[in-house]
Amino acid sequence: MAYKDSLFRSIFGNEKSALALYNAVHGTNYSVDDTEITINTLGETLWTPRKNDLSFLINRSLVVVAEHQSTINYNMPYRMLQYVCRLFENGVNDKKAVYRQALVKHARPRFIVLLNSTAPFPNHKKMRLSDSFERVSGFDRVTLELEIDVYNVNEGQNSSILEACEELKGYAHFVFQVRVHEKEFVARGGKPGGEEAMMKAIRLAIQDCKDANLLKKFWENMSQEEINMLANEWDMKTALEVREEEGFERGREEGMGIGVEKKRKELLALLDKGYTVEDLRRELTGTETASSTGQ
Repeated sequence: MAYKDSLFRSIFGNEKSALALYNAVHGTNYSVDDTEITINTLGETLWTPRKNDLSFLINRSLVVVAEHQSTINYNMPYRMLQYVCRLFENGVNDKKAVYRQALVKHARPRFIVLLNSTAPFPNHKKMRLSDSFERVSGFDRVTLELEIDVYNVNEGQNSSILEACEELKGYAHFVFQVRVHEKEFVARGGKPGGEEAMMKAIRLAIQDCKDANLLKKFWENMSQEEINMLANEWDMKTALEVREEEGFERGREEGMGIGVEKKRKELLALLDKGYTVEDLRRELTGTETASSTGQ
């Protein structure tokens, strides 16, 4: 596992595992023996620092962009837009071709996010770029869209997907066991957070995976140095995860106290922008009114 590489990328950054992941999510049965797979995951450069977790081409016609998230992030459609634009750019060998009359073909994109946040989340949820667009009175048409599928891959969620992909099942089991052992360490009087707690939790979780015959060869090939780096990376992930989710809970509690006043100000601001009563009703209920649907 190379330094700064995520565990997710290390597990799925090869043709066989990437294809197994896609098959599990979409119920397909592509085989590495008769399918052309090209890993084209973005790396960091001096001028383009954007780096995604995993992307690959299937038979040169389908580009799959997959991201792993340990916290809920509703900005993923925008980030995916950044990734796919760079992937499309990299896929055009003749940079002048886009200025000519002939149509330049691109691989059809597919966007996947695998989430194992500790915050409540459904098995599957679609996120759309258009959810982030400002509302404009009199103009509801969406002229730019990007849709991603977010799957909850915590152990016990989406069991059919996890069972269909051994690597993903092993990854989910590892994450679950790390959390279990860290809590046990704290319950026995250990200091919460920090390298010691994380190192003990990771070592025990790796052994749990071996005992369950999950990613056994992967763990056996991992050196002590790589385990240490994994502990450091996981410790940072945990710190960020706790900070973001505590902030979410705190914001929700505070919001209950000021929510009414905030909503009143938002509605007044929308009226100032020219929104009609029907526009506001649609905004609040999330449904189309008779006038907006032409009925």
